[in-house]
Amino acid sequence: MDRVRLMGWCRTCVPGMALPAFAAAEGGLFAEQGLEVEFVGCTRAPDYSLQGFTARPKAVAAGDADFAISSVAYLLAAQTELGGRLPVRFAAAAHQRNPIVGIVHGDSDLEEPADLVGARAASWSIPWFTQEYAGALAHMGLGSPEIVERSEDLDGALGRGEIDVIPTWMDMTLYHRNSGFPIRTVPLDIDVYTTGLVAADRMPLELVSRFRDAWVAGFELQLERPELGIAAFRRQYPDVSAEHIRANWAVFEPYAVDGVVAPGSMDSEQWRETIDYTAITHGLSVFAGERLYRPELLAPALAYSAA
Repeated sequence: MDRVRLMGWCRTCVPGMALPAFAAAEGGLFAEQGLEVEFVGCTRAPDYSLQGFTARPKAVAAGDADFAISSVAYLLAAQTELGGRLPVRFAAAAHQRNPIVGIVHGDSDLEEPADLVGARAASWSIPWFTQEYAGALAHMGLGSPEIVERSEDLDGALGRGEIDVIPTWMDMTLYHRNSGFPIRTVPLDIDVYTTGLVAADRMPLELVSRFRDAWVAGFELQLERPELGIAAFRRQYPDVSAEHIRANWAVFEPYAVDGVVAPGSMDSEQWRETIDYTAITHGLSVFAGERLYRPELLAPALAYSAA
């Protein structure tokens, strides 16, 4: 049995992304692949800038974990800083399209992405979300939003009409659902990867393939037995409610299990678009795809139908 460590993400921000791995562990899928998996907490970022979050893929490279659920932007920022020498790459995709959305007031006239051009969008304490939002509009060939610096009381500012949009991931919209007034989301849904499973280059391809296969199978198991991953997650993090985890999975699932490709799938053309988009949006370097993902794990799009 090979023992490996998987670093998760923020336990409250995006617990839905963690469920396939916890389901795979609880359901014996990792064991079937000869793997014993230890779940380790995510490395704390020194600040909430994109550069600050590079601490997580760097921690994988340093040996704090062997695998991690991470972000394309984090990894590309780290590769840019280190000249493409960070020995960590993606083995599978989680979000099959970018989950960036604009939260708007329920009574707003903003309905479609084109309506967001020129609308006042908050740049808040995680500023790279607003960069992703503006970058997605540009990627769609639309105009720019008006960026308003707003580090706190986002919901209040939206309710008072001081801003028009709160840019964030769909996964993180749960934080805004108790604002005291109705809200809606305007998804941008551009076809670029955003998150996924990364592996340290020191891990042999054969072992990475086994881990990836069990992790991908965990998506179907989580769909079949929704409470399995939730129960396992809560044993590790009992302070996170089952209701919150369940709600977070509900907003993550359509991006990961989209009925078009198999969960975890990676395609070279979509990766090229992803790298170009992420580099342009965040002012990062463009690298050959092989510096961001393991090319042996690419696969063509597969028809997928959830059970």
